Amino acid sequence: GQPLVILHGLYGSSDNWMTQGKVLAEHFEVYLIDQRNHGQSPHAESHTYTDMVNDLEAFLQQHNIHNPILIGHSMGGKVVMRYALAHPQKVKKVIVVDIAPKDYSAYANYGRVTSDHEYILNSLSSIALDTFKMRNAISTQLKAYFKSEQLVMFLLKNIKRSESGKFQWKMNIEVLKKDLPEIMKGFTTVNETCEHPTLFIKGEDSPYIDEDDMFQVRKYFPNAELVTIPKAGHWLHYEQPELLLKTLHYFLL
Repeated sequence: GQPLVILHGLYGSSDNWMTQGKVLAEHFEVYLIDQRNHGQSPHAESHTYTDMVNDLEAFLQQHNIHNPILIGHSMGGKVVMRYALAHPQKVKKVIVVDIAPKDYSAYANYGRVTSDHEYILNSLSSIALDTFKMRNAISTQLKAYFKSEQLVMFLLKNIKRSESGKFQWKMNIEVLKKDLPEIMKGFTTVNETCEHPTLFIKGEDSPYIDEDDMFQVRKYFPNAELVTIPKAGHWLHYEQPELLLKTLHYFLL
């Protein structure tokens, strides 16, 4: 079927979208990608949107993928937006999940979003994983930092054992800390537009995107529409997987 490429968000991996990917694979040729410094992909010394757009272009060329549908969540959503704006002739449709093209560190009312990520990355870097013997002990340590059980379970997916048997992070936490301002910034230097059908999906309880943001969105994506998933926050693919799939099918089929 039509190729469909899904990009995860910050702290995520391709596994996060396995449920949706399997269902969508009934109609599409689905690719789930680990972005740089995440999952099983290599660590690098830089984590910019230019890097990630170039990574995506290289992946599409390497696998001979033409005219794909692109889906991106959070950081991955910014990547697919930037790719579609840079290469509108190379994509068919774009779906952006719970993120806008704005600068999340520039607006006072979005300061909490940025500070949350600073806190998460600083907390993770303070945990000496290689000193732990059991995964349960790491879970207990994470719960001391984070109240959300869902966030703790999500972060635990980023742990693996090294060849020597020691626990370690799959993510390149120090580089993500260094380039967090880049990850949070908006599209102030982007002048292109993309006329393709574009769907923005937000979680009802998420602070990342609201209806007012669609004014800026349509500057870049004139044919964009916004759909809200009820009773969901930023991690809506975990919180409302069935409603999200119904929304994706509505737009894609």
